This record gives sequence, structure tokens and C-alpha cells, in this order.
Amino acid sequence: MDTCGHFVGVSDFFSTVSLCSWICAQMPQIYTNYKNKSADGISPSFLALWFAGDFLSFTSCLLNKVVLKFQVYLSLFFICNDLTLCFQYYYYSVRTSNNYKSVNGLVSEIDSGTTTHESLFHTDAETHITDGSHRAIPTPGSISNSPSGSYSSTDNSPIVKSIAVSSMAQGASALSTSNIPEKESSFGEVLGVLLAWACTFVYMASRCPQLYKNYQRKSVDGISPLLFGAALIGNLTYTLSILTSCDFVNDDLRHEFFIKELPYILGSAGTIVFDLAYFYQRRIYRKPVEPPISLTSWNHQ
Repeated sequence: MDTCGHFVGVSDFFSTVSLCSWICAQMPQIYTNYKNKSADGISPSFLALWFAGDFLSFTSCLLNKVVLKFQVYLSLFFICNDLTLCFQYYYYSVRTSNNYKSVNGLVSEIDSGTTTHESLFHTDAETHITDGSHRAIPTPGSISNSPSGSYSSTDNSPIVKSIAVSSMAQGASALSTSNIPEKESSFGEVLGVLLAWACTFVYMASRCPQLYKNYQRKSVDGISPLLFGAALIGNLTYTLSILTSCDFVNDDLRHEFFIKELPYILGSAGTIVFDLAYFYQRRIYRKPVEPPISLTSWNHQ
């Protein structure tokens, strides 16, 4: 166990860095959405897959005895963040869009009513007034209300979300250095491993819609670099914390531990590629800096 003792501090360090990175990763994006009052850059498919992945990760943590209690709390924390982002997307994108359409429809109806305004005068004996005057009968469109205000919608810069949380709920799994339970595998443990694998595939698939959205608009405007930087550090340190943990270093436990942790390892190491893809998109879609206007041609005259 001497060998294990040399790695305990290293594994704990990587785990702590990973935990802090994942906690700080989403806060800038949530604040950016609130500040800009917009979530137009977020892909609905990404949000749906993201929430599904976090939910699967949370349930797998409840069933998998390899993980520690704090991993369950961290997964629950990320689900709360998911719900916050989903609410922001609904409030700033869906709800605002519906309000804009309803106001435009109301203005169109009012305009069509004012254009058909006319008055009808009847000269029949039945409508003749004793004083010699004739009563004008207005049509239903003769009463018009002219709108006094205009509806405007702020054109906010698109916000991501951040792509960067693909393996967030697994970010602290690296601290799972507890001893492997008895070899008897209950149905709950097997289900937990299956859910962990499902979570890994969903997380990796969730990145694709957001990266494709960036490709379509040829821009990453509104995406916080801090979000992706924290995600990259969280994924990297998470993988290193598992590979330096006591259970992995110990030859007697290595195989069983590695099999149960494999979906978490792939979920973090695999998403590093997508994190790097974001920074590549940021580089190629970066807007060139325009040089200052030169007045030399003016001086010749």
C-alpha cells in the first residue's frame, strides 16, 4: 500500500481542481444570459440532451456504489443549473418570441379595421328623423384605436451555453477512491453501470448540435471562453484523478475498478475533443480587427 500512498495526494489534488472547475463553469454563462436578456445562441437539442445526460448521471450515482456521496450532491447541483438554463431559454427565447408575434397580430388587425372604415346614410322613411336630419349608422370597423406605442425587441448577442458541460456531472467522480464492494453484483449496481454508459453517450452527442449551430452561423459570439476553459480543465483533471487514484494503482482492484469507471473516463476524456473543437471554431470564426482610418489621402489636397 506504500505505492498507493504516494498517489493519494496527487489524486485528491486533481479531484479538487476538477470539482472547483465544474462548479465555476456554468455560472458565467447563466450570468451572461441574464445580462443580455437573451438565450438565442442555445440549441434546444443541446439543452434536451444535456438535461437527459445529467439526469442519467444523477441516477447512476445513486445506484453505483463506486461513487461517493458528494458526487450525488454535485449531480443534483448540475440538474439545478440545467433547469435554470432551460428556464432562461424559455423566458428569453420562446416566451419573448410568442409575445412579439401576438403584438404584431394585434397591430395587423387594428390596421385592417381602420382601412375599411366607412359610414352609411339611410334615407328610408323608417330612419328619417323628425327634425329633417339623417342618422349615420357606423359599420363595425368605424371605431378605430390607433396604437400609441411600438413594440421593440432587443437584438441581443447569441449566447451558448455553453457546450462545456458535457461530462459535468461526472466531474467529481475522480474522488471515488473508496474500496470496491464485494464481487456480488446486485441488479441496482448493474443498472447503475448501464445508466453511466447511457449518460456518456448522451453527453458526447449533446455537443454536436451546439457545434453545428456555431458552424451554421459562422460565429461563436456570446459564448463565454471561461465556460469552455473551465470545462476543459475539469475534464482533464477528472481523468487524471481517476488514473492516479488508489483503486486504480492497486493491482488487486485495478481491473474491477477500471471496468466500473470506464464510462466516466470516456465521458470526460472524450469531451475534451469537443472542448478543443470549440476553441478551434473560436479561432477560425474570429472577426479580423479593422485598421484605423487613414487620413493621408486627405492631407494631399
